[in-house]
Formats: sequence, structure tokens, C-alpha cells
Amino acid sequence: MYLSGHPTSEDEESLLPQQQPDDSLNTSRRSQWRDSLYSFSFQAFIWQCVTFLKPSFLGSPSHTPEDPEKPACPPRTPHSTAYLDGVRGVASLIVFILHWSSMSFPSVNLGWGYKDAKSFWLLPFIRIVHSGAAMVAVFFVVSGFVLSHRFVQRMHRGQYAELFSGLTSLTFRRAIRLFLPAFVSSALAFICVSLGIISVPEKVDGKPFENSLTAYLEYLDMESNPWTWAFDLTGFYNPQLWSIAVEFRGSMIVFLLIVGLAKTRTVVRLAVEGLLMIHCFTHKRWDVGLFIAGMSLAELEAILQKPKNPWARMLVNALLILTMVLGLFFCGYPRDHNTETPGYIWSKYVWPFTAYRRRFWMAIGAMLFVGSLASLPFIQSVFLTRPTRYLGRISFALYLVHGLGNRTIGEWLLHTCWAHIGKEDFWPYATSFIVSTVLYFPIVIWASDIFWRGIDVPSTNLAKWLEKRCAAPESVR
Repeated sequence: MYLSGHPTSEDEESLLPQQQPDDSLNTSRRSQWRDSLYSFSFQAFIWQCVTFLKPSFLGSPSHTPEDPEKPACPPRTPHSTAYLDGVRGVASLIVFILHWSSMSFPSVNLGWGYKDAKSFWLLPFIRIVHSGAAMVAVFFVVSGFVLSHRFVQRMHRGQYAELFSGLTSLTFRRAIRLFLPAFVSSALAFICVSLGIISVPEKVDGKPFENSLTAYLEYLDMESNPWTWAFDLTGFYNPQLWSIAVEFRGSMIVFLLIVGLAKTRTVVRLAVEGLLMIHCFTHKRWDVGLFIAGMSLAELEAILQKPKNPWARMLVNALLILTMVLGLFFCGYPRDHNTETPGYIWSKYVWPFTAYRRRFWMAIGAMLFVGSLASLPFIQSVFLTRPTRYLGRISFALYLVHGLGNRTIGEWLLHTCWAHIGKEDFWPYATSFIVSTVLYFPIVIWASDIFWRGIDVPSTNLAKWLEKRCAAPESVR
């Protein structure tokens, strides 16, 4: 079950931070904590707490997963899917922007040109900055790509022993990596509800609802239930966590396909995956179709090469850029009145008539965007910059934290600005939003950084520790 050595970053899921502490850092931390137990002082405890609260981008305290100031550690060379860290980070930020901006401006869900909707931020392509639903589709494609990438490479090299060993390790750790941080996020929301800081609906499914430990446990069961095909987007403690069970289910389907197709020919794998994608989309399972699409894109990346002729390569790059532009256009598909919005009216008459139209076109957009990006290194470099890679490291934490932050600190800041600046006319209203945003965004990034170091990374370490403890002896593997 356990594959010895350090797992590569590609073994980690795309929603999750990929840069983890090495064994030497873990050993030094354990010794530091052990020493601190023998020489405990209140002053030292306070200092450790203050050091831990310092954002990781301001330095490298002992509790952070990385220590770039160590002279013995050479700079890391980005792995072949490192740019997807940045994609994931930007996508998570866009989801946050949508949930935050829609609190003050519900019109972000409209498309430009519908009736009086003429805001600059509603224009095609511009609206990508708050197209959070499309970013969920990007998450799923990236997940399928990253989860399968290393194993697809091993299929082509015939390294089946390493493939199955790595796959068992990743499958074992999967549930812990996804659900444990989500449960902590939900627990924080439950505590806030119990303290009266945030509210919950008076009715759920048409029945009276009261906050209680039983209600919270029922919510955890719903949040972690991968067996239902229904989407509940109105979770009463942490609504955005509906996607965690979907992520787990999609991951297991990718793992099953890897096992079932590992020893088949490439053309067979692509044919099976293509037929499954068509089947998924015709039955409204856009989420599963996106995971399989990510796996197919990883396969295509392994077998396709750009032409060596400069003019032919330039033509291919131009076609890929046009494909990406088309994908971004689909990713901006409006939520409300989409078939009445200029630029998208045609979608009313195009297949599929019976499917969830908005999710379908956003799924198409996500596949086109990620698929073209995989072959455009000069655009990948945008997602390899230090800010985007930092967002990638905290992206899962940001996804888990921002919903509760919006309902607590964010809402308080917004109402405070309304009280002091005003909200009766456009400019006071907009100024209040801008001021509260400037104050609030650094707080959410800081909270996400703490959650990443305090919950997310320890969850990864716990999953690896449990895997080692549960692994069968070498002699019986």
C-alpha cells in the first residue's frame, strides 16, 4: 500500500496545496515541540503563538511548511504541472470574489446587455474575474488532469508496479485530505451559529430547522456523502462545501479508470474516456465528465507534440490561443437570463436542450481553457509567478475559509462602512463596498494562510502517517 520515498507533487489533488514540508523539517519540529514540553514558559508560548500568526509570505517561521532561508536547500525546479498550482489559486480567488461581490451587487449574475445591465464588469471576458461557477468547473478539470498525469506517464513507460503502488497510496489518503479540513471549517461555522454570530435558515426542505449538535452531524453526513447524485447548494452551515463530496467521487472515478485502463492501448483509453464523457454530459453529470476530461487531456499531453517547423508551430499556437479565448468566453456564461443576453442568445437553440445549460457551457469552457493552456508554456509562466503560486498553496484553505469570513468579519465591515459612508446613492454605496473590500481581503488571505499551516498541512501529514501505520509488511505486499 505505501510507496516508500517522497511522493511527487503530482500525487496531490489540484484543489489542495502541493508543497509540503520535508522529513528533516518534520523531525526538527518534533524535537522543538518535545524540547518545549520540558522547558515550557508562558512567555515562550505567547511568542510561538505570535510567530505562528505571522503570514508565511512575511517570513518563514518554524511552523510554516517551507523554509526558503535554509542555505542547504537549493531552489526547486517547478514540476511539469506546477503551473496548475497558480491556476488553482486564481480560480479559488475568483470563487471568493463572486461570493463576496454578490452580497452587495447581485447583478454580477447578469450578463452585459440584458435590459439595463450595462456595467463594465458584466462584459464578456471581463466578467471572468467573478465567474466563480466556471472556476468550479476548472477545479474539476484540473483535478482529473493532476490526479492522472503521473500515472498516465507511467502507463506510457510500462511502469505498472510503480503505478499501482502510487495509486493505492493516493487512494488511501484521499478521503482524509479532502474531508478533514472541510470538517474543521464546518465545525467553525457550527460554533459561530451556536454563539449567535451567524444565522441559519428557519426552514430546510420546507421543515422548521433549529441549530443543534444533531443538525450539525446531519450536515456533516450530507457534506461528506458521495453516494447521492443530487446537488444541495444551500448547506446551512457552510454552503460552498457541496463540492467536496463531488470532488471525492470524481477522484474515485478517475482512480477506477486508471486501474481499468492502465494496460490498454492509448487509442482504447481515449475512446473509452471520450464515450464516457459523452454519456456523462447527456445524463447531466457534468462534474464526472470534467474529471474524465482532465484525464483525457493528460493523455493527450503525453502523446502530442508541437511541430518543429517555426511557421507550423506559430500556427498551432495561434489556434491554441483562439481555443483558450473561446473557452474563456464560455466560462463567462451568465447565471441569470443567459439565453436573453447578447452574445449568448444562440445557446438557447443549441444542444443540449434538456441538460443544465449553464453548467454545460461552463464545462466546455473549462475544458477548452485547461486543454489549450497545457500546450502554451508562455502563458503557463503567468501562473508560475510568486503571487499565483502562493495563492495555489493556500487555495484549498481559501475555499474553505472565505464563506464563513463573508458571513462574519466581511458582513460586519460592510455594514460598518454603510453606516459611516452611506448606501443611499450609487457613489456612497460603491465607496462603502470598495473600502470594506480593501480592509477585508487581507484578513481573509491571512486567515487562509493560518488555516493552511494549522489545518491543511497537518491533515496531509496525518494521512501519510495513517498510511504508514496501516500498511501491510513488505513481505506480504
